Amino acid sequence: MRSIAFALVVLLGSAPALSAQTPADTAAVILEVARALQRDGKIEASREVLRLLRSRYPASPAAQSATELLDQMPGTPLRGAGRNGFVTFNTVYGGFLGLAIAGALGAEGSDEAGVGLLVGAPLGLFASRAFARQNFHTAGQAGIASFATVWGTWLGLGMQQVLDVGEEEFCYSGGYCSTSTSDTAPWAAMVIGGFTGIGAGWAIAGKHEIRPGTSTLISHSAFWGSWFGVSLGRVAGLEDDGLFTSVLAAGNVALLAAIPASKSWHPSSSRVRLITAAGLAGGLAGFGISLIANPEEDGLAFAIPAATSAAGLLIGVAATKNQRDLDSPDTFGAGGNALVQWRDGFRLGSALPEPAVFRVERRDGSLRTVRGVRLRLFDARF
Repeated sequence: MRSIAFALVVLLGSAPALSAQTPADTAAVILEVARALQRDGKIEASREVLRLLRSRYPASPAAQSATELLDQMPGTPLRGAGRNGFVTFNTVYGGFLGLAIAGALGAEGSDEAGVGLLVGAPLGLFASRAFARQNFHTAGQAGIASFATVWGTWLGLGMQQVLDVGEEEFCYSGGYCSTSTSDTAPWAAMVIGGFTGIGAGWAIAGKHEIRPGTSTLISHSAFWGSWFGVSLGRVAGLEDDGLFTSVLAAGNVALLAAIPASKSWHPSSSRVRLITAAGLAGGLAGFGISLIANPEEDGLAFAIPAATSAAGLLIGVAATKNQRDLDSPDTFGAGGNALVQWRDGFRLGSALPEPAVFRVERRDGSLRTVRGVRLRLFDARF
């Protein structure tokens, strides 16, 4: 890494001489630095410089040459937070899938859940580790694959709720009707959605080189879209299926809009996280205002934090417009299992569903054990 830093210092230090050059010329200079490092036997340093070149100048002719040089180098597994986070995520998610499959099959005993955890977690560990070694070259690929899995699980559950899958209505004489809800349908929907997300994410990430900033922007945009779907849905007075529809639609619109935006914007992961931190600050301030004002209308209580979080995002974009830092590793799912995390600064996590066992009181006062899922919304470490 010292060699990489030195090479970049040389390039930056000679900025006055390069000021009249085009981006393609700058990319060509970086390519020559990478080739020099390779000739000196510093393969890993050369590899990192080539990846930097492809990330910063993807449309340049030198980027194609960088790809060819990387293909000729002996493959090494993705290292650091990106790969480790991907493997950690899939280990936990494998355990969740094992539990969810047991629930989808209608298992009620603890033995079936235990088997699901016993098989799912190791399978997630070894399968994700092998896949990352062979297919991932950037932390952005690992981040987008993990996000696709989470998003697929959420979409599966959301569609099950919106379409009322597993619900059946019974009507009796006298016009009285009741609705029976399946206990297995939500689990089955999450399993199907999760497997779909895994397949889609691994296929996309395995075939395309994805910048960490792109992965972070897409995942954060989807979650922000979901939040605005919740808040605007409550402002409109939506409930139940209508509110689920609002959340799903807004989240997916934001996700799809982030794809072309990332191609033209090219933000770094750290900048996206700073913008998200500003949005979170605005949203929390808005909730504070709502608590103080105590509006009678439920919609207004959501409208205030929605407006302040949007203002926070805009302020974050403006405040970080001059940031020129390089992409930091994409750690989606690596920092913990909470949606909002504090690790030397705010970041948006994956909120992994964790298997949990709850003690529920029956009507007769006795207790029974019920399997469920726990989602952590906030986690801080100082």
